[in-house]
Amino acid sequence: MPSAPAPLRPGPNPALPRYYLGERALSGGDVLQLCISGGWVTGRYEYDPGIQPHPRFHFSIELDGGSQSQQAIELPEGALVRWP
Repeated sequence: MPSAPAPLRPGPNPALPRYYLGERALSGGDVLQLCISGGWVTGRYEYDPGIQPHPRFHFSIELDGGSQSQQAIELPEGALVRWP
């Protein structure tokens, strides 16, 4: 069963840029669910502050014929996410 939703928030130490879901620090590659207007989408969290200013959420869109399109979006602070 998925965890309760919580806002994506930066960690308390600005010298060590990390984002948190609840009390747990997120790591690159963590699988999360993102709340969008139509429901929950499962994807992968990535964040490298040396390369990108904001975390990204990677997910796939199913296409006709059985193929997939890999997509990624920036996650704004406060986005509602949860553990699947």
